[in-house]
Amino acid sequence: MLLLSLAMLAACQNTCQSDTRMNGDYAVWSYVTAPTEDLSGQNIADYPWPGMFFNGWSEWSLEYVSGQSTVNLSIDDQPFAANFTRVVDDCRNFTLDFDGTYLTDVGSTHAFVWHGDLAYQGPEISGTWSYKDTWSNVAEGTSGSVDVPLGELSMTAGGKIGDTGR
Repeated sequence: MLLLSLAMLAACQNTCQSDTRMNGDYAVWSYVTAPTEDLSGQNIADYPWPGMFFNGWSEWSLEYVSGQSTVNLSIDDQPFAANFTRVVDDCRNFTLDFDGTYLTDVGSTHAFVWHGDLAYQGPEISGTWSYKDTWSNVAEGTSGSVDVPLGELSMTAGGKIGDTGR
C-alpha cells in the first residue's frame, strides 16, 4: 500500500499546469547575442535593425490553442501562428516556431523564420532564439538577407512598451 501511495504522489507531482498559462500580453525585450562575425547573409550593412521585433522592445500577445499544438501570436499587432512543442514530462521548457512576413515602421518588409527555445519563469517567459530573414525596403532601394544564429528574449506578462520607458 505504501508503494502505491508513493507512486500516486509522484504522478501528481509530474502533472503540469495547462499551457494556457502563457495566454496574455507581454512586453518583450529581445536582442542578438551572437558575435557579429557569426551573422551571415547578403547586404547586412544595410539591414534595417531598428524596428525589428527581435532587436529591442516589442509587444507580443500569446494564446495557446489547446489540443492543436499551436499558439496564436501577435507581435506589434501583426498576427502569426506558431507551432508549440513541449515534452510531456517537462513542465517548464518548450519551443515556438513561426514564420511569416513582418512589416517594420521604417518601411522594410521581412519574410522570416523564427525558432525559440523558451521556458516558463513564473509570470515571465525567457529563452534563446534564432532568426532567418529575406528583406527589402522599396523606398530605400535596398534588400538582402540575414541569418542570426543566437539571440535572447525576456517576456514580462501584462507589460506594455510604455512601461519600459521606450
